[in-house]
Amino acid sequence: MDDLTVQFPDEDLALVDRLADERGCSREEAVREAVRRGAGEELTRVALDRYRDGTIGMRGAANIAGTTIVDLMHEANDRDVLKNDDETRLAGDVEALR
Repeated sequence: MDDLTVQFPDEDLALVDRLADERGCSREEAVREAVRRGAGEELTRVALDRYRDGTIGMRGAANIAGTTIVDLMHEANDRDVLKNDDETRLAGDVEALR
């Protein structure tokens, strides 16, 4: 495991401390978990933004998000990314799954 030194503003460090207290873990563990979840969420957001913009298809978006096409389609639906105007593109993505 590599080391990483990061400076936090006081208010962010207070959040880390609260998280560590609530989870009953160390600051290090709290930061690792928060980064893991936050980075995963940010990758999903970037992937769905690019899909919505039409720069990539659902397969490319799933690769960015590090998930399956089916799981990302569920996430896209939950976030109202899949709309009727995406019907043609979605049909192509469904066909690619077959």
